[in-house]
Amino acid sequence: MRFPVSRRALLLFGASGASLGLLSGCGVRLDTPPDVPTLDETNRLRNRIARILAATTAGDNDPETAGEALQKFRDAIGPVWSPPTEMATEPPPSEEPRTYIAAAEVVSTAVFTDLPNLGSGLNPVLVDVATGLALTAGTKDAEIIRSSDALIRKSRTTSPVGASGETESAKATDSADEQVPTADESTAPPMWNAILNQARAASYGYERLAVNFDAKSRERQRAVARLESLGALAGEMLEKLGEKNADPGAASWKLDPSPTDPETAEDLALSLEDGIAAALLPWLQTDTRAALRLWESARTRAVFASPQVLRYTYSGDSGEAEAQK
Repeated sequence: MRFPVSRRALLLFGASGASLGLLSGCGVRLDTPPDVPTLDETNRLRNRIARILAATTAGDNDPETAGEALQKFRDAIGPVWSPPTEMATEPPPSEEPRTYIAAAEVVSTAVFTDLPNLGSGLNPVLVDVATGLALTAGTKDAEIIRSSDALIRKSRTTSPVGASGETESAKATDSADEQVPTADESTAPPMWNAILNQARAASYGYERLAVNFDAKSRERQRAVARLESLGALAGEMLEKLGEKNADPGAASWKLDPSPTDPETAEDLALSLEDGIAAALLPWLQTDTRAALRLWESARTRAVFASPQVLRYTYSGDSGEAEAQK
């Protein structure tokens, strides 16, 4: 039997398995052996990433913050799935020791290659961890960023999409508590409008902040390029909403902070991208095509500050993503 397994369920199952082992040792008869969950494709990928991160140590050529970042990634992705030995049907696989940069290359390639096949509440953490690894390791090896970008964009052309605009892999998710409203449901238009409005506000913000940087500066060039990708995001939302459901554009947006110099312009850019990431989260939970838009946001943010390790926070053992505050 196959069904999605949440991270909390995995932890509880491990604890119950240990208890069963103790009962067996005391002579208590267990006539019916418990079912051992079979991990679906998304959970198998999460589990492999957990093994990779567990076997990774920061090397001399890795970023200075690699050790701290590694722990954040481990906490976010969750523990390795290890059923009790008496219930395991085969020995657990192992991963070779890797440096931070080597692990980033393997994890980002695995996640961004499999994007069209993923579909569960684990989408945000998988994409978030892969993005953070790629961008932080990319400060030492830019090829990781280039290859990740190519894989994410390619995934957009291979995602199996149904008539509702939701990936088939997402519609195949069986767990009721992981279901997220789709584009055809009455709760969906506010989600699309939230993204649309954030994209519009960010476009206005980048028009205002760009002039605070030298014409040939990296920041000015990225700000101008960002206007194009934000326009594409807004256009995508308008297509999803249709003419009747789209909110009218605001006359202006309040910018906090108001950009008056390079420092305040950088602060505004970070604020705009954090707002984009928060708006994208509900979409990413059900459709991995949102990964491209999160990637564009993360890459842009990294021009105005150090690459952010994670765009979201993850509460307790559930692995549920929340927008950072």
